[in-house]
Amino acid sequence: MSDTRGVFSLRELYELKVQDQWVPLDDVWVAPSPFFATPPNTGYFGGGAPGPKSTMDKVTFASDTTAAIPNANLTAARYRLAATGNTTHGYFGGGSPTTSLMDKVTYSSDTTAAVPNANLTVARQYLAATGNSTAGYFGGGSPGPVSTMDKVTYSTDTTVAVPNASLSSVRRFLAATGNLTAGYFGGGGPGTQSTMDKVTYSTDTTVAVPNANLTLARRYLAATGNLTAGYFGGGGVGPFSTMDKVTYSTDTTAAVPNANLSAARYGLAATGNSDAGYFGGGAPNTTLMDKVTYSSDTTAAVTGANLTAARSYLAASSALANGLPSSPYLADAPSSPPERFTDNFPSPNTGYFGGGQPSLSRVTTMDKIEYSTDTTAAIPGADLITERAYLASTGNGTHGYFGGGSDNSYVIKSTMDKVTYSADTTAAVPGANLTVARGGLAATGNSTHGYFGGGGGGISTMDRVTYSADTTAAIPGANLTVARSNLAATGNSTHGYFGGGGPGPFSTMDRVTYSADTTAAVPNANLSAARYGLAATGNSTHGYFGGGGPGPLSTMDKVTYSSDTTAAVPNANLTTARGYLAATGNSTHGYFGGGGPFPSSSTMDKVTYSTDTTAAVPGANLSAARYGLAASSARANDLPQPLPETPTPQTVSGVPVYL
Repeated sequence: MSDTRGVFSLRELYELKVQDQWVPLDDVWVAPSPFFATPPNTGYFGGGAPGPKSTMDKVTFASDTTAAIPNANLTAARYRLAATGNTTHGYFGGGSPTTSLMDKVTYSSDTTAAVPNANLTVARQYLAATGNSTAGYFGGGSPGPVSTMDKVTYSTDTTVAVPNASLSSVRRFLAATGNLTAGYFGGGGPGTQSTMDKVTYSTDTTVAVPNANLTLARRYLAATGNLTAGYFGGGGVGPFSTMDKVTYSTDTTAAVPNANLSAARYGLAATGNSDAGYFGGGAPNTTLMDKVTYSSDTTAAVTGANLTAARSYLAASSALANGLPSSPYLADAPSSPPERFTDNFPSPNTGYFGGGQPSLSRVTTMDKIEYSTDTTAAIPGADLITERAYLASTGNGTHGYFGGGSDNSYVIKSTMDKVTYSADTTAAVPGANLTVARGGLAATGNSTHGYFGGGGGGISTMDRVTYSADTTAAIPGANLTVARSNLAATGNSTHGYFGGGGPGPFSTMDRVTYSADTTAAVPNANLSAARYGLAATGNSTHGYFGGGGPGPLSTMDKVTYSSDTTAAVPNANLTTARGYLAATGNSTHGYFGGGGPFPSSSTMDKVTYSTDTTAAVPGANLSAARYGLAASSARANDLPQPLPETPTPQTVSGVPVYL
C-alpha cells in the first residue's frame, strides 16, 4: 500500500491514523536547498572630478571592458572619496564637498543606496579605505589632516570609530589595500610621505611598519592587491608612474619597475581580483585603465576597459580584491516552510506563439513548440480570447501573459490573457489589463513580475504585472527613457532590456532593474543598427535581438549582460530577413518565429547560444504564416523552476509540524 512512511509497527500506524497525521507515500515535504552565489568578477569605479561626479563605471575583468551603470551612480556627486567592500557589496564613503555620506553598492543588482547608519563618524575627504569579508576600515583624511579610523560592520551597516586603530600619524592623500587579516595604509601628507601603517583586524590596532614604507614618498596614489601582496601605484607631486609591491608575509616593500603605470598620473583609483589589479583615471584627467598582472608583475594599458568619462579623485571597489574569497557563498537561504516534493519539476520545455495577422485580419491562434523535438502544433484550447496583433508577452515557469495589441476593427486593446502551460488553456485576467491600451509594445520579466513597456504611437509607459495576484500597475520610475513602439525586450532574473523601436528608428537600449523598479539607458548596449519591429529572447547571460526594419532585416545582435555591451553576431543572423516576428526559448536555444509584413511568414529559426549560430527548423514552423505576434516560455529569460506548493502544517502538542 502507498500510505507508509516511517512506520515500523501496527501501533504506530493506528496512532497516526487516529491523530489524522497519516502521510501518503507520494506526499513528501523536503527542506529547500541552500542558494549559493559566486562573487561577481567585476570592479566598480565611482565619483570623481571635474564635476563633482556621481558616475559609476563597471569593469568586467574577464573581458577587460567597462560600461556606465547609471542605476549604481552615487546618491550624491562627489570626489576625493574612498571605497572598499566584501563579496556582495561595495561601500563608498566621504569625499568632497566634505561629507560623511556612505553609499552601498549592491553588486547583484547594480544599484546604489545611501546607508545613513554607516556614515563616517567625521565628515572628511582625501581618506583611504580597505577591509576584509566582515568590515571595512576608512582612515585619515581632511580637514585636519586626521588619523581617525572608522570601522564599517557590513552585517549591520553601522560605523564606529576605533581609536586604537588610528593611523600612527595624521595623514591625508593616502591609499590603502590589504588581505583578510590586515590592511596597509601608505603614503600621503602633510607634504609627501612614504609611511606605511598596518591595521590588524583581529585586534583593531594599527602600527607603523617602516620596512614596508614606500620606495618613493608620494601622495594622491592608489592601491589594490590580492591575498599575498599589495600594489601602490602612481601619485604626486611628480606625477609618478612608480609601482611598489608590499609583500604581506614579510611586511616589506620593493619597487617593481615592470609594473609601473603606462602613464604617470595622480588622483587615480584601483581595485581588482586575485589575478590582476586595475588602476583607472587620474590627473591630468584621463579615462586610462592600466592592468597589473600579479603573476608577472607587469602592467599594460587595456583601452577596452577605459573609464566612460575622464575623471580623477575617484574611488573603486570589487568583490574579489584584497584576497576576498572567490568561491561560491551561501546567499539567501530559503526560509521555512519547506517545499513539497512533486512531479511538476522541471518546468515545461515548450514555447507559445500567439496572435498576429496573416494579412489584414487578426487571429487568436496559439501555437506550441516542443523544444526537444523542434516541432510546432496549434493548440486551439489555448487560443487568445479575442483576435489581436502587435501584442506582447512574457511569463514565469507556469503561465504566459499576452497583453495589449489591436483587434480586427483596429481598436487598441488593454486586454491581458493568461496561458496555463500545464493545461494548454487560456483565460482573460481583467485585473491584469494594461493601464493604458496600446499595441506595438514589448515585455519581459522574472519569476514574480512581468514588465510591459512602450507601444502606442510612441509612449514610454511601463506596466508591471504581479503574477501572484494577476494585477497590473503603472510604475513611472521604470518608464522607458525614450518613448517608442515596435521595440523588443528580454532579460535575466535581475534585469530586463528593452531595445530598438520606432518611429525613429532607434538603437536605444534601456535596462530595467527589477529590485528597484527603475529604468536607465545603457548606451554601450545600444543595438548595432537602429531598427524597429524586431524580436528578442535570451538566457541568464545574454540576450539576442533579431530581425526588424526598415528593410526588412536579418540582423542579430547579442547583449552581454555582465558588461552591458552589444555586438552584432552575423553567424546568428536570421535565415530570412523579416520584421514584426516573435521570439522565445530556453536556456540553450532561442526560437524566432513568423514575421512579415508582406508576405507573412511561418518560418522558425533556432539560435544556438553556445555557438552563436542560427538555422531554420522547418518542423517547428508556425501552423500558419503571420506577423505581429507574441511569444512566451517557461524557460526563457533565466526563469527558475516553478516553486512547489506551500504546505499546511499539522499541529502536534500545539507545535506546527511539517510532515
